Amino acid sequence: MHINERQGTERARLERCPKCGANETKNNVYFRRGKKIRIYIECAKCGEFVSRYTLSGYTSDKSYESILARMRTIRLNSGKRTLDMVEGFGKDVRGEYEHVLELIRTQEDNRKIEEIIEDDLDGRTD
Repeated sequence: MHINERQGTERARLERCPKCGANETKNNVYFRRGKKIRIYIECAKCGEFVSRYTLSGYTSDKSYESILARMRTIRLNSGKRTLDMVEGFGKDVRGEYEHVLELIRTQEDNRKIEEIIEDDLDGRTD
């Protein structure tokens, strides 16, 4: 069975240092007004550059603070809708996080991050 058939459309991978193989990392966050947030991943063991990500959004474990930050860019129609978003936000993020950890634990994709991204881009239909 091919790895893509076994895993379907979901993939997860614990990122590792290309130099020493450690999975302990530091997230160095770069903010610049008018630009997307950039995260520079550094190996916490050897200090090697691991990767960089550009974010269009950000979520933390601070549900209320996160939703307020989102409200700056999203116009909400009612107080009830806001309350619904605040109440469900933390649970949804926690569940997604736990789901990703479970994917890594049970069927981690061992290819390089770049290979996973390339495969996903090749398979896109949109």
